[in-house]
Formats: sequence, C-alpha cells, structure tokens
Amino acid sequence: MKMENKDKLDYGIYLLDTICRGLQATLNADKIVHIVLTGLTAGASLGFSRAALFFINESGLLHKGRGIGPFDPEEAAKIWSDLTSSAATLEEMFENSHRRTLESQRFPVEIKTITCEISKLSDDNPLKKAILKNEIVVLKESERFLVPQEFHRFVKYSNEVVIAPVKISGRVSAVVLADNAFHQRKISQETLSFLSIILNQAGLALSNAFAYENTKHNLEQLRHLNEKLRQMQEDLLVCERFAAAGRISTYLAHEIRNPLATIGGFARQILEICKEKNVDPRISRNARVIVNEVRRLELVVNNLLRFSFKQPAQKESIHLRDLFDELLEVLSININDSGANLKMEVPDDIYIFADKVQLGEVIYNIIHNSHESMKPGGSIFIKAGENEKDIWIEIADTGYGIPEEILDQIFNPFFTTRSDGLGLGLNIVKTIVEENHGGKIEICSQVDVGTSVKITFPKKEEDGKENSFNRG
Repeated sequence: MKMENKDKLDYGIYLLDTICRGLQATLNADKIVHIVLTGLTAGASLGFSRAALFFINESGLLHKGRGIGPFDPEEAAKIWSDLTSSAATLEEMFENSHRRTLESQRFPVEIKTITCEISKLSDDNPLKKAILKNEIVVLKESERFLVPQEFHRFVKYSNEVVIAPVKISGRVSAVVLADNAFHQRKISQETLSFLSIILNQAGLALSNAFAYENTKHNLEQLRHLNEKLRQMQEDLLVCERFAAAGRISTYLAHEIRNPLATIGGFARQILEICKEKNVDPRISRNARVIVNEVRRLELVVNNLLRFSFKQPAQKESIHLRDLFDELLEVLSININDSGANLKMEVPDDIYIFADKVQLGEVIYNIIHNSHESMKPGGSIFIKAGENEKDIWIEIADTGYGIPEEILDQIFNPFFTTRSDGLGLGLNIVKTIVEENHGGKIEICSQVDVGTSVKITFPKKEEDGKENSFNRG
C-alpha cells in the first residue's frame, strides 16, 4: 500500500514537472489552456475524468470555455481504450495534433457553447463564491447540482465536482471545473494541493502570454503609426515640392513664356517663307530646330503650370491626322537625326472632340519620351483608330523599356529615372487624359523590348453628350 502511494506521488511529481515545463515553453494562450486541461485529466494522479476552463471578462461574463474529457460513459470507455492503445506520452498529448483530436469530441464542443453571467448568480452560489473569494470549492454528491443550470447536464455523471479560480495578472479571470465522472475516484486533499500548484503556474503562464500578445499588438500598432508618420512625411515633402513648383511655374510664366512665344513665332514665319521661296535648305532646317526646341521649352513651362493650376479643357473638333502632322513637323528633325524610324498609321477621317493644346501636349510628351528612351536605329510606331465607344491612340517604341518594379510609379509627380528630368510629364498626361477628357491611359513595357502607351477617349461624355466627331 505504501508502495502504491509512493508510485502515485512519484507520478504526481512527474506530472507537475512536465506541466510546468510545458507552460514555460510557450507564450500561446490556447496551448497553455490545452496543457493545463490535459495535465488535469491525464493518468490517475489527480483523478479528474474531465476538466473545463472558462475565461471571465471584465463585465463578469463567463465564456470562451475549453474542455477535455468524455461526454458520457460510452464515450469514456472508447476514449480510454484509444489512449491505452496509443501509449502516447504526456509531452505528445500536449502537441497540437493531439489537441485537435480532443477538441473535436462532444464534451469540448458543448463546453464552448456555455455562457454565464456571474453577477446574476446568488451570493451563496458555489461558482460565484469560488470566484469572489479566490478559493477552491469541492461539491459532493447532491451539492454538485448547486452549480448553474447550464452545467447540470455534465455533472450528473459525477459524485464530486471541483471549482477552482485562476488568477491572471492580479485578478480572477478564469475558473476551472473538474469532476470524477465515470471512474468515481475520490478527490483527495493531495489532489487539490496539486491542482492549486498547477493553476497558480497556469495563471502566471497566461499572464505572460496575454502580456506578450498585448506587447505584440502594441508593437504592430506602433509599426502602423510609424508607417503613417513616414507617409505623412513623404506627403509633406510632396506638398513642399508642389509649393515650390507653383512658385517656379509662376516665375517661368512671366519671364520665359512671352519671349518663347516671340521666338517660336518668328521661327515659324521663317519656315513659311522657306516654303514660298527658293532658299538655302539649311535655313529651313535650322528654323525647324528652333521651332522644335521652343516647343520643348513651352512643354516644360506648360507642365509646371498645369501641375500647379488646374486648367479645364476647352474642347473643339480636331482633325487627328492634321494634329499629328503638325507635331511631327517639329519632332521629326531630332527623330531623323538620331537614326530612328518613325511609322504612322492614322486614318484621315478621325475627328476628336478635345482640347487641342492639351491633346497636343499629351501626344508630344509620349513621343518625346519614346524618342528619349530609343536605342540607336530603333522605331516608333503611331497608330490610331476607333470603335463604337472610343477613339484610341497607341504610341509604341523599341526602346530600353521600363523595369517592372517601377512601372506603377511612373505617373507619380516628380518621379523620374533621368538625372535632368522633372518627373511631371506623365503625371500631366494622365491628368489631361483621365480628368480633363474622361479617357484612360495604359502602359505596357518590357525591358530591352520596348514600351507601348495606349490612350482612349470616349465618344460620349458622362452626361450622354457626344464627345466626338463630325466628319468634316
């Protein structure tokens, strides 16, 4: 008999040691609960057939129940038979695979459905007394039915029930209910001592787990706040750039625009004279270079102005082919001088209802970008067409292409890969196409293959008015 008691004590010490080591090895609250409930129902040392742990929130609601054990005698016989045949160690029972098996049984499933408001229980209710006084309560025989009605269907199989509070972070925040259903072994004072030690360790482990989760949550919130701060700093920097661009554009508008218009005007007059009279072709070419460079400078000024001050579209009927011919007259010199090939397929019968100046800037920007990214001897392809809903323009090149990792940034203001670029061109293009004309711009690109830019303009505006196209 003494040997049996010694064996039981040795197993109890082993059980306590294994549970404590398991609790110290994890900061996961779910696993802590599983280890505690598995330890309370493992072997004959503590003598519990079933155990359930419920959390208690700050308003006194008992909920989030977790349980381990059989629901009725038939299930008990099967579970114990399975455990005997599996010969699983206690450490193996603590693992997640075993936990999922246990939690799928009927008793744990029904435990999860139980809720109880502690404040609505009478002051002499043993569950309420155990929680308020922070002491273990043992209910024997018929006393077990003093537990709230929600638990009666479980305690009917036992003759002793233990109610034990769990103190977490200085407050009773959980309670364990355990019984001796099915084997009916007496719950001894020694068992209660072991139970008290285990639940004290469980309370410390859960305090650490919740503190860890709270710290992790706070760190995640801090990370989000830092990210927001970083974004705000970037936005502030952009706003500062916007303000600077506004000041610069105003200055340029007053100091550069008028002289540029004068230079461009005289250069165009020279071109017209060259067409009428037999003059040195070099004069004509040089005049076209001047017109081209003036146009490029005007584009820079206009980009700054459009970026700083929103300008509505002044729409009119535009012959698309004539617009391309006019733009290419000044662009073709640099394109031809670089050895690039230019191919255009724009039908002669397409008219578009748009702002001529703004549409010209869109096309000029795109063709200019294509030429800037051109490989020696490369090609630029210009196409246009229409369908029932849209008019589309596509400008493609065989240039160096745009890396995929920056493709989604190219429309951002001030984003540029060129050391001498301002990074406003494509942002202005997108604004003109989408905001001013209700259209759409799409860019496809592949490094070392080339880039294709497709813009579409709807034939009807949102209010249903026709947005194109008399035919002459």
